[in-house]
Amino acid sequence: MNHSENTGRNSDQDIDQDTVLRARTMLLGSGRLGLPQEVEAYRVLAKVSPAAYLPKLVRALVSYGYEVGHRRGPERRLPLHAEAADAARRIGAGHPRRTEALRDALEAYEHALFELGRRAEGRAVCEELAEAGRAAFERGEVAHPAYGSGRLAVALAEEGRHGEAADLRMRGAGAETGVSFWSAVERAAELEAAGRREEAVAVFTGLVDDTRRKTESDSAALANLVWELVHRSRMLDAAGRRGEAGADRREALGPVRQIMAGASTPGTAPRRVAETAR
Repeated sequence: MNHSENTGRNSDQDIDQDTVLRARTMLLGSGRLGLPQEVEAYRVLAKVSPAAYLPKLVRALVSYGYEVGHRRGPERRLPLHAEAADAARRIGAGHPRRTEALRDALEAYEHALFELGRRAEGRAVCEELAEAGRAAFERGEVAHPAYGSGRLAVALAEEGRHGEAADLRMRGAGAETGVSFWSAVERAAELEAAGRREEAVAVFTGLVDDTRRKTESDSAALANLVWELVHRSRMLDAAGRRGEAGADRREALGPVRQIMAGASTPGTAPRRVAETAR
């Protein structure tokens, strides 16, 4: 069996039993296979037992594509990740590993396309990934309705389509059990960029309120609250709510004084202040 680097696709010819046996023997051998050998064996076995071997082929192709890309550039990585995407699409509906395999393959594929400047194709793959995530959520396979949509939101924002990016970011807002710092920041940023300032302030206010509660129980850094209050004050200024903006800046002075008082006492800096210096 040829173990040289091979970025070509499988032929449609029937696989004879000797080839299948060689592939199984390679995988069952005592030595550790390299990624090229894994890919070659899984290509054969995925034809005769797709449910068992297509997810493994996807994983091997994704890993091998990154390895080849690191050594030889995105042009050589692309066909491997395109093949991974095709293999993931062929995994049967309802297979427990289909959603994860499709996400991994499509993410790798669109990254390669964007890296080569093929934005329209990359965005189309992002759209496919977002739709696959939405469908998986509706089937109860994933917990979050925005699963797989993050890269599409980024691509849309890069093209100045902030309203669409904001809608994607907001898709999962009601499904979260807690407040995520980065999710709130991303949603507020896209809403503000889209000119939807009041919605942006409302989203960011949820984050400020959550951080304020956490500082009261000593489970969040005071410096986080200061940053969030100052940032919200700028958002409020932009929304024409200058009185509330001033109130936020005045409130921020309280934790600033606490931080300064703790820092000025040798050996007694509170844990929250120490955390901010990490």
